[in-house]
This record gives sequence, structure tokens and C-alpha cells, in this order.
Amino acid sequence: MAQVNPQERRREIVEAVWRLLEKGGVEAASVRGVVAETGLSSGSIRFFFSTQAGLHEFAMTGLAERVRERILRLATEPDLGRRAVAMVSELMPLREDTERELGVWMAFVARARHAPGLARIVAEQATAIREFLTTVVTDLVAAGLRPPATDIEAEVTHLNAVVDGLTFELLTAPDLISRDQATAALRRALLS
Repeated sequence: MAQVNPQERRREIVEAVWRLLEKGGVEAASVRGVVAETGLSSGSIRFFFSTQAGLHEFAMTGLAERVRERILRLATEPDLGRRAVAMVSELMPLREDTERELGVWMAFVARARHAPGLARIVAEQATAIREFLTTVVTDLVAAGLRPPATDIEAEVTHLNAVVDGLTFELLTAPDLISRDQATAALRRALLS
């Protein structure tokens, strides 16, 4: 009998949670739903996640980890302007994969109002995004791509609002703005 790779099994379960969230929201992403989606036993799922809240928290943390890994890979782009746009773009639904992830993330954010563990993760992620944007803007100023007297904190607040606003519009009213228009707006917010 083949031995189960715990990391692989966790990924399989999390992928099932994401599919269920896409199909039917947070209510569908239950242990029972994951059992039906994966064919695994409830005992097998509970071995990895003792509660439904823990399952949701792990899935949400996994989303953030995927985004972080892509951003780190993009950090090798030598042109700072292109690097900044590419890295910050990972926070927006500008491709099919990021649209899927952010749709799932929005479902978790809505659930976080009533789930303390998810609320903690949302707050941690918001802080991490602010820190990331602060680094991006600081680097742009240091490289002369933004004015030297830039108010970093004010620019980060503005950039965060641009990213969140464009993301919300792309997810909820995609006929109002194209991905190319959103990318151009992000580029202007970052580099002008």
C-alpha cells in the first residue's frame, strides 16, 4: 500500500475547499462537502483538520502563501518599474488563476466577520500587504521613479485603495473595466 504524503493530502483537501467555495460559498466548504468532493473519509479529513474552522483557516493561509511565492519569484525582474507593477499585480484578479483565488479570498473575508480565526488571518494579511506596498513605494522613491519628497504612508494608503478598488470592480462588475485597463491604472498609481 502506498504511503500518503501529508503535504500532498493537505493540498488536495485545500483544493477541494476552494472548488466548493467557488460553487456554493463558505457553507458548501464543510467537512461533509470535502468528503463528497474528494472521496476521502471524514476521519481522514479530520486527521488533518480537527474542525471546519481549522480547514477554512488553512485554506485561506494557503491562498496567501501561493501569492507570496509568486511575488518572490517576480522579485528577480531587473527593471524596477516592471517589477513593481508585476509584483503588485499579483494582488489583483488580472488572470484566471488570480481571479479564482481572489473570489475564494472574498468568500473567506465575508465569513471572517463571524469567524475569529479567519478574522485574525484577514488582519494579518492586511498588515502584510501594507508592509509589502510600503517596501515597493520606498524602493520606487529610492530609485528615483517617485519624487524624493513622496509621503510614503499616504502613497501606500492610496495604492492600497487603488488595488482594492480595482479588485472589487473586476470581481463584481467586470463589464465596467477590463484587465488591461486595470493594469494601466495600477501602473499609473505606482509610477506617476
